Amino acid sequence: MRPLPQPSADPADQPLGGIGRLLLCRLAHAQAQGRVPSVAGCALIDGRTAWTGVRGHARGVPPTLDTQYRIGSLTKSFTAVLVMRLRDRGELRTDEPLETYLPGTVAGDRTVRQLLAHTAGLAAMTPGCDWPYSGPGPAHPLPSAAGVLCRAGERFQYSNIGYALLGAVVERVRQEPWEDVLARDVLAPLGLRGTGTVPGPGAVQGWSVHPWAPVLVAEEVGDARAMAAAGALWSTPADLARWAEFLLGDGAGVLHADTLAEMAEPTRLSGRDDEPGAGFGLGLQVVRHQGRTLVGHPGGIPGHLATVWVDRGRGTGAVVVGNASTGLSPSRALELLDIVGEQTQPLPREWVPQDLPRELLELTGYWYQGPRPHSVQLEPDGGLLLRPVSTRTKPSRFRAPASRFGRTPRGGLAGVDGAYAGEELRVRRGPDGRPVALELAGARFTRDPGPAPAEVPPPSGAAAG
Repeated sequence: MRPLPQPSADPADQPLGGIGRLLLCRLAHAQAQGRVPSVAGCALIDGRTAWTGVRGHARGVPPTLDTQYRIGSLTKSFTAVLVMRLRDRGELRTDEPLETYLPGTVAGDRTVRQLLAHTAGLAAMTPGCDWPYSGPGPAHPLPSAAGVLCRAGERFQYSNIGYALLGAVVERVRQEPWEDVLARDVLAPLGLRGTGTVPGPGAVQGWSVHPWAPVLVAEEVGDARAMAAAGALWSTPADLARWAEFLLGDGAGVLHADTLAEMAEPTRLSGRDDEPGAGFGLGLQVVRHQGRTLVGHPGGIPGHLATVWVDRGRGTGAVVVGNASTGLSPSRALELLDIVGEQTQPLPREWVPQDLPRELLELTGYWYQGPRPHSVQLEPDGGLLLRPVSTRTKPSRFRAPASRFGRTPRGGLAGVDGAYAGEELRVRRGPDGRPVALELAGARFTRDPGPAPAEVPPPSGAAAG
C-alpha cells in the first residue's frame, strides 16, 4: 500500500502547502462547530491521497490515520462491490429474482439489482426492530409482509433490509459468512487491513454530545447480526482514503472499470445542474454539486459518522470521519472537496493517436434510424459511443468482443451503459464486407436517411406550368 502523507497539527507544515492549510482550517471548524471529540480527513488529487489531517482527541491522544471508526451505512458500498464482483465472476446474476437465492422470502420477486439500487420497495428496517439504536439486530433479514411498502421499481426507498438480504445472498452463494467473503475478495486485495466487523485495539469510543452542555455520553451499538452487510463495518482514515482511490479507478483487480462505472450510474438524479438533488446507483449515492457529479456514501451509526465523496471526472475526492452521533454532516466532506477543486485544476491527458481495428473504424460516422440521425464515435480504448444527434440524450457505450464481456452472440458488441446497457449491437455487412446496417433492440440503423422524398404537389389553385 502506497505511504500516505502524514497529518500535522502545524498549519505551516501541511501537505500541499497553502491548500493544506485551508483544508486543515476547514477540518478544525468542522470539529469545533460540530462538537466532535475527534475527526480525521483526507483529500485526493489526481486519484491519489494528497493530504491528511486530524483534530481533537481519541482515547486521550490525537487520532491517527490508523484510528478505527465505525462507518455505518458506508458499509453498503462495500457490500455492493462484493455483489458486483460475484456477478462479474458468474457466481450470481443481478437480474435474477431474490427467490432464486433465498427461497421463501416475502420479497422473492424483487431482483438483486433492485436491492442494490434501493428500488425493491422494501422498508428501511424490519418492523419492530430499531437496530442499531436499541440492542442487536434481527437474527435473520427476511422481511415480513409489513416490510414491503410498494411494488418493485415504483420508487426509490432506502432500505437497510435490502442490503441485509444482499449479505444473505452472498452467504448462500458462497456458503460462508458475508464478512469472510468480503475480507478475502475485496478488503485484502485493496490492502484494507484496518477494515472489518470486529473493532481492533485502535478503535475509538463512540459518543453522543449533550445538546445543551459540553458533556459526552457513551454510545453503545449492539451486535449487527443479520444487518451486518447494511452497516457493521469499522474502518480507518487510511483505509477510507484507499477506498476513495478505488472509487476513482484504482481497482487492484477487484472490479473492472466498466463495472465501477455501471455502479456510479444513478437510477434517479436531478436534471438541474444547480440543484443538489440526490440519486443512487448500485451501492453508491450520486449527488449533483456545483455542476459536478459526485459519487460516494455517507454513514452514520450511534457514536460515529463517516463520509466518502469522489469526483470521478476530475480525479478528486474527500474523506471525513468522526466519533460523535451528530455534528459531522456529509457536507463537511464536500467542503474539503470544494477546496481541492478550487485550488487544483488537473491537466487533461495528452491526446495520442491510436491503432484501432479497421472493422471498428468502418462503423464511425452518421447512421440513421429512419430520418433520425445518430453518430458513432470510437474511444481511445476501442469502446464505441452511439448518440442521437438531435437530442441531448446521454450516449450509449458498447464494447467489442475482446472486452471482459466475452464474445457476444453472433459477434455483436455488448452495451455497457446508457439506454442500451446489456443490449447487443449487431453489425450487418454487405458482400464486400463493409457494414451496411446496425441492429439494436429492434431498431435498424443504415447510412441512408430514408427513401428519396416524394415530389411535392403544387399548392391548391396554382396554375400548371
